[in-house]
Amino acid sequence: MKIQQTIISKLEYMSKKKVTLDSTLEQLNVDSLDLADLIIEAEKEFQIQIPDEELTKIKKVKDIVILVEKLKSNI
Repeated sequence: MKIQQTIISKLEYMSKKKVTLDSTLEQLNVDSLDLADLIIEAEKEFQIQIPDEELTKIKKVKDIVILVEKLKSNI
């Protein structure tokens, strides 16, 4: 749950909009630079490494949460 709360909180700060798991990055006006910043923060905070090829699959907030949870559980 902490992963979900952290990511939603960061996206709400970036986009200044209400964020849900089903929010798309497009709806939140999150561009590739914003996504890169978010990924770098998530990697540092959760001590994971997100492969670049996974970034193209991220369309919704829940995609980020699921990816981070999966990588975190593999450690």
